[in-house]
Amino acid sequence: MKRRRFLQRAGLAVAGGAGAVAARPAGPLVAAEQAASRVRDGDQRRRVLVTAADTPLARALGDGLAEAWPVQLTSPADVQTRLPFARCELAADDRTGELVKGVDSIVHLALAPAGIALAEQIDSGVRGTYNLFTAAAAAGVRRAVLVSSLEVMSGYGEVFQVAEDWQPRPPADAPAVAEYLAERVGREFARQRKLEVVVLRIGKVVRAESVAGQPFDPWWVDQRDVLQAVSLALGAKQISYPRGTENWAVFHILSDSPGARFSVNKAQAGLGYRPHYRW
Repeated sequence: MKRRRFLQRAGLAVAGGAGAVAARPAGPLVAAEQAASRVRDGDQRRRVLVTAADTPLARALGDGLAEAWPVQLTSPADVQTRLPFARCELAADDRTGELVKGVDSIVHLALAPAGIALAEQIDSGVRGTYNLFTAAAAAGVRRAVLVSSLEVMSGYGEVFQVAEDWQPRPPADAPAVAEYLAERVGREFARQRKLEVVVLRIGKVVRAESVAGQPFDPWWVDQRDVLQAVSLALGAKQISYPRGTENWAVFHILSDSPGARFSVNKAQAGLGYRPHYRW
């Protein structure tokens, strides 16, 4: 096991005090457009379905992705949005089948919802993921980007630099158990070659402006960098990582700040991920 190695890159940040934010000149929306341009076939634009639209993160991702792709949102509850929206509980029924018709890729937020019991989080997360991916495979959906959280790796001590191929260790009584089980559902679909599945394990999502001046949290990732990672995962021509399972890849998505809890080396090499917001 490797000891923690904090990534420090000269020239990527301007001088600032504790908690200062530095951004590179090119923003995440540029990465989204570049990723989208790699998958367009002439005038054919590939439609993206984003789940969990009742969460702020899903709506932000939908708005950002809509700069480059036709996007549709869905959630079990009605939401107010400027984007096309269809209410769906991701049950094993015709409504889920209709939802994925004509969809090329899915961004599935498998983050466990707050405020409900763990057993219900597991049931809804695993069942919903299975129903969605079953319908997607039947409809010929090409790729699913499953957004999980780095909490599934939180069982390791902070002295270790935990890589994506380490066995997940979510606390037994934590919502991350539901997220890990949703990941396992995705892996089975990839192993059976029914879908290409990219798992993005994200940290604690913030907006850099909203945490300016606060003590650094090693779990932070800016919302716009999450958008960048999702865009790259959608646009990648090949998602399998060397020596990995075919049609399956897992990447850790965090800031590239000194002291960040997990390394983003694999996402940088496999996706071209370049965090723009660091502390």
